[in-house]
Amino acid sequence: MIHSLRTFLSVPAGRGHRIPAVRVAAGLLIPLVVLILLGRTDLTMCAIFGSLTGVFGRSEPHWRRLRHQTQSGALMTLTVVAGVTMSLAGRSGWEVVAAATLIAGIISVAADYLRVRPAGPFTYIFAFTATAAAPFSGSPGEASLAAGGSALTAILLGIAGRAHARRHTPVLPLTPRAAPDWKEIFKHSGRYVAAVAAAGSLAALVGTGHSYWAMLAACAPIAAADAARAPLRAVHFIVGTYAGVLLSALLLQPDWTPVQLAVLLTLLQFAGEVYVIRHYALAMVFLTPVALLMTGFVSSQQVWDLTVDRAVETTIGAAVAVVVVLLTTRRTAKALPSTGVGQQAIGPGQPPIRH
Repeated sequence: MIHSLRTFLSVPAGRGHRIPAVRVAAGLLIPLVVLILLGRTDLTMCAIFGSLTGVFGRSEPHWRRLRHQTQSGALMTLTVVAGVTMSLAGRSGWEVVAAATLIAGIISVAADYLRVRPAGPFTYIFAFTATAAAPFSGSPGEASLAAGGSALTAILLGIAGRAHARRHTPVLPLTPRAAPDWKEIFKHSGRYVAAVAAAGSLAALVGTGHSYWAMLAACAPIAAADAARAPLRAVHFIVGTYAGVLLSALLLQPDWTPVQLAVLLTLLQFAGEVYVIRHYALAMVFLTPVALLMTGFVSSQQVWDLTVDRAVETTIGAAVAVVVVLLTTRRTAKALPSTGVGQQAIGPGQPPIRH
């Protein structure tokens, strides 16, 4: 217990994490500024999710990062378009839960087969469920352009550093990968399906109106892949989200202009990216307000209801995920290196960051 507490409270050094964080933050700010200048702040949520393409492959060599970010950007754009299509069709909360469950299973298989990092469907489920739940006045084509353009910006920023790096490191050929372990891939996908379905259903029964947060919280601990690390991941997610909710309650008080909100979201995203590999709970302190504030471009929100709903549904989703992992994973099980299933950082011990 004391060891776990010390591990939770320790924060590794930040060397090597700031430049990737700047890159991700710039990939968020540029599309937001463009949309503000065009007077299309209704598309900002789509652009924000497209910009999250920049979080993939941040510790990989440039050419592998380019490949994985291109694949992830395509998946992200598709999930955003699927979400806004659900929103325009006026689908019920239960239909969104069913669709999110299906997408979680499919994206989990695709992400593990492609071996993109961060592993799993967490980011994609966030994009789909949030856009499906939010009002949208544009068209699927406009959503695709906003998300795709933002993803392309992130991809270009991700490969830009190669011009400097090639003077110091050689271009290494991409090593052939081992054959995927389909049994493990589908087993892990089943965990996501079970957790998202159960968490979304429980949240819908509670009736808070934001069931997608429970489904999102259900994805985070499963990325830890084994029964030993899943509870720790859940603790990080819950504690960080609770603290982030309190910060959000303060940040939701002022009446931000679009430019001010864009800058604020960029700073929060930067801070979250600085800590996301080093200490997941600290990262969630800053990333939770991003999730709550991003709709500020297009809608007003009741601060108290919003923050309480987020806290309640986070608890539901994280608890469901831990139960699913404990029921489906032996404590001695480890993710297979051939698939990379479930590998995602919750703390120190990560490979060096490649700028």
